[in-house]
Amino acid sequence: MPTVHARSFLLAPALGLAMVGVYAAGQTPQVRPQQRPRPPYTAELKITHVQTLANGTTITNESTELEALDAQGRRLRSTTYQAPGPGEAARTTANVSDPVEGTQSSWESTTKKARVVRLPPEDQRKGCWTSDEGNMRMSWYEGPKPGAPAPNRTVVAGGGTIVPAQRQVPAAEKLGTTTIQGVEARGVRFTTTIAAGEMGNDQPIVSTNEVWSAPQFGLTVREVTDDPRTGKTTRELVSLTKGEPDPSLFEPPEGYEVVTEQLHQVSCPAAR
Repeated sequence: MPTVHARSFLLAPALGLAMVGVYAAGQTPQVRPQQRPRPPYTAELKITHVQTLANGTTITNESTELEALDAQGRRLRSTTYQAPGPGEAARTTANVSDPVEGTQSSWESTTKKARVVRLPPEDQRKGCWTSDEGNMRMSWYEGPKPGAPAPNRTVVAGGGTIVPAQRQVPAAEKLGTTTIQGVEARGVRFTTTIAAGEMGNDQPIVSTNEVWSAPQFGLTVREVTDDPRTGKTTRELVSLTKGEPDPSLFEPPEGYEVVTEQLHQVSCPAAR
């Protein structure tokens, strides 16, 4: 199921061979292929971010996540961020994808407002669409055929010279299997190295991303990202309840103002 992940994000439904991108202010789309049906569950996770300053001072921020999937394919992700200061309230954002109703919903605790976006019928999910207010854009397109080579993207450098686009390709290392909160998980570690001089650095910069996934649930149960530029973030499962989630999790809390929007088809932006 494709997702877009930022401080506030939306979940996009599985669309067979099609891929979907979701664009909203301050968000970057991530596209994933359709996944097989998973058993229903409710999962609680804890996220800890630790940044160490040059003088040795550490800054720690914590948040919690709630993920839920029911037998109908409805999916929730809710994140509660710690209060920014004494006397201030924690902030919760939630996002729900409902393939049965054909909707995507999101709400936020500080405004107590919820938005429900009605998706176009499945047989019309092609091209680009935008919401009533124009603050969300979605696009459906066919993914690459199995075995097809990746497109050779180029960028224009100074003077009009066309050079191959470059990116750091992480090295992958399989970590085997382990058990986390009673669930079997498979691990892999990705290591990315930025060579000295590539971005003004006088020494290589090495960052790692360790991911442990539970194939049965299609759930990441532990993820550790360690980058000397930004700090270390650990996201780990603390409890997992198998079976149907509480139906109320997929609805905006009582008392929230709910705004419903339709999507309208628009011309897609020109490819760069």
